[in-house]
Amino acid sequence: MVSTIVRVRAYAIAGFAAAAVAATARPAAAQSDAPAPAPAAPIEAGVVEPAADAAPPGVDRPLLSVAVGMGGTFDDAGFRTGTQAVPAFFATAGVGDGFYGVDLGAFASSAAGRFRNDEPVDRLALDAFGVLRPAARFAPDDTRYRLRVLRSLAGELGLGLERDGRSMSSGSRFVVHTGARVEFPLTPAGQPSELRLRLCVQRRIGLYTPVVHTQANDLTRVGDTVGELYAALLVVF
Repeated sequence: MVSTIVRVRAYAIAGFAAAAVAATARPAAAQSDAPAPAPAAPIEAGVVEPAADAAPPGVDRPLLSVAVGMGGTFDDAGFRTGTQAVPAFFATAGVGDGFYGVDLGAFASSAAGRFRNDEPVDRLALDAFGVLRPAARFAPDDTRYRLRVLRSLAGELGLGLERDGRSMSSGSRFVVHTGARVEFPLTPAGQPSELRLRLCVQRRIGLYTPVVHTQANDLTRVGDTVGELYAALLVVF
């Protein structure tokens, strides 16, 4: 009887041991059956692509300028007493404010009806000319006032078309435009736009001499003026 009880206990202990071994073996088997994680993708060295919505870099453009002024022309066409000062209007629009640039200019004088006993002519000219600034590259980072004025010194050379005459009679001629100018800044340096005062002297040299009829049926030969002088307000942007 005692031997039977001992035998039953031995079987029970053996059963519990087998169950414990089976329980510990299942997780290990489950772990061994799980798929291995995929290897991380290698990081390729190269150029980083910019974002699709990134703004492109800005493009520099040449500075633009517009000037309007008043002055006078010294003219002798149609004057019996010699050269006279005639009021005139001037306007320019330009591209480029560095060593060189290109300008378009308009000039109009008003002489008819202003002088008694004379029969002068009105002049209207449209010019296209280059602008050369010899000192534009001298110390460009120096913002002292006198150097800003120095860098603005410029010469003008180009071609134009001039109409000369009165209300009922007129002629025209092609001209060579020449001139020189200087500008005085009116705003501090480093601003996105500038206001300047321009002083300019010009002269147009005709390629031929037109003839204009007067009210007395006389003929007036329209030659070159002595020159033009004007002051203008200039905006550079």
